[in-house]
Amino acid sequence: MKLKTICLTFLSIFALISPLKAEVEEKKFFLNEKVTLKETIDEKKNEELIANPFGLKLYKKIDPKNLSQKKHCDVLRHLKVPATPRRLDTYMRPEFILARKNNDQLLSAISNNDSRQKVYESGIDLYGCYALDSAADLDSNLSSDERIAGEGPHQYWQANSQLILGLDIFSRFVSDDWTGGQLHFSFTWPEALNSGPLYSYGNTLNPAGLGTRQYHGYFYTDVGRSRDVNTDMQGPRVFEYWFQQGWGKNNGLNYWRIGATNPWITFNKSIVSGLHGFWAFNEPGIIGTTPSTANGPLITTAPMGISLAREVGNNLHLKGMIMNGYYDPSGGLDNKRGLEQYWDLDEYGLEIIYEATYRGGTYSQDKSNFEKPWFVRLGGQLHTGHSLSNTFTHDGEYFFPTAENPEGYSNDEREKLWGNSQYYFMVEKMIYREAGSYNRGLTSWFKAKYSPWERRGSTTKGLYGGLAYEGIGKRDKDILYLGYAHMLVNEGVLERSRNQSLCTEVVGCEVSDFQGAWEIGYNAQIKPYLFITPKIYYVVNPNVRKDLGNILTAGVEFRLSY
Repeated sequence: MKLKTICLTFLSIFALISPLKAEVEEKKFFLNEKVTLKETIDEKKNEELIANPFGLKLYKKIDPKNLSQKKHCDVLRHLKVPATPRRLDTYMRPEFILARKNNDQLLSAISNNDSRQKVYESGIDLYGCYALDSAADLDSNLSSDERIAGEGPHQYWQANSQLILGLDIFSRFVSDDWTGGQLHFSFTWPEALNSGPLYSYGNTLNPAGLGTRQYHGYFYTDVGRSRDVNTDMQGPRVFEYWFQQGWGKNNGLNYWRIGATNPWITFNKSIVSGLHGFWAFNEPGIIGTTPSTANGPLITTAPMGISLAREVGNNLHLKGMIMNGYYDPSGGLDNKRGLEQYWDLDEYGLEIIYEATYRGGTYSQDKSNFEKPWFVRLGGQLHTGHSLSNTFTHDGEYFFPTAENPEGYSNDEREKLWGNSQYYFMVEKMIYREAGSYNRGLTSWFKAKYSPWERRGSTTKGLYGGLAYEGIGKRDKDILYLGYAHMLVNEGVLERSRNQSLCTEVVGCEVSDFQGAWEIGYNAQIKPYLFITPKIYYVVNPNVRKDLGNILTAGVEFRLSY
């Protein structure tokens, strides 16, 4: 409750003060495009432009007040990444960030005035995004065996609704001489439709997954885990709250931050892989999700931590973060409002993330480099707390239901294992660019994850990759993409899958060592603030069972920024 009171107090104060501070001379702005907005004859005429082969207006001196408020609502995981003329940009040079343009977001388009911009100039940015993601099975693997199918009526379509609000207070609100400071609050309101959450389809075969039906799940818009507890995991909640101070020639690339932060908004950043729906494409997950899974996507809360990002030269970018070991050990029930903290280091430990990215082309900070963008990344995670064995109890028995023990054991009786780690690698490169264009072209990416542990977690090894083409026909901002995720389960999961009663008592049971997913989608920008993405999924060996069939699903995503 204290946090809610603080947030409301901040909002009230700034609502009163910002109009006063916004009473300044109206600024004129320019676009990082071929078209300018409210540009007078004398304005910017003495500015030095950066020569470039794309015909873009790139100014050497960038004033944050002149930048667009547009965010990456099309990729929720990277909501706070500024927009550029190339929608697939992840690491961008500041001069490529779009300058102000009318009607970037819904509220600006409706109001058609400069009041919001004046508040933004004063140092306050209030923004948000609404996401509606739905999917329907075209061909399911649902078993006629009630034990395999699980409880509750099977739903052939489901949907997630997600409301996100963000408030940023920049240091210029206090003083124009203070640069690089930022106070951030964000709030979410997740809801599931038709007995969701989304992708809770298929058969219940994962006894270590808190009742989940898949080893793949939805990433940012995940609103729950299983039908029996899902209604308890929805509703409004605090998502992130942190303070950040940047420094150096490119504020935003060098910074320290303290507060509740979703690490996968800043780490392992990739717009192109973030377009995909299944969280496998956004691997790795957080080790400290719950002790029973020991790896998975974050639901809509964030752990508390301290992070640091440092730019070294024009190409190397280093990041690190130390956070509490579990943001919610219950798996989303106890911390559903995002106000709890878990700092029992003996029990929950800490999670540490570290990452190094080497960037080239227009991802580098060399202002004379206009080659096609690319990066190579290495990262890792270390968890010092406990997790639960994916196979055994503390007495060496199988914890899951078997023919000898049809009831199985509770999580309290599962073996505790201390320490966990995993490592990831990623490469992304624009391999083809249309002549004379900055954004139109083909981008490829590949990612791998590895963990040396066989009795912790489940899908702790994987290979993922895909292609995306930006600029389809006359639609300059649309993106067509295709990807495949190949998740290899560890020995503990294989042993569990082969020996649980849902396999030994079923004629023809056949277990695979992997689960795969193909995804193809078309991300259409209808308006600067409206995105619609129809897509097709094909899940191979759902829950690593080969005998029950695969799943073909059609889905559509809807994004509206305001």
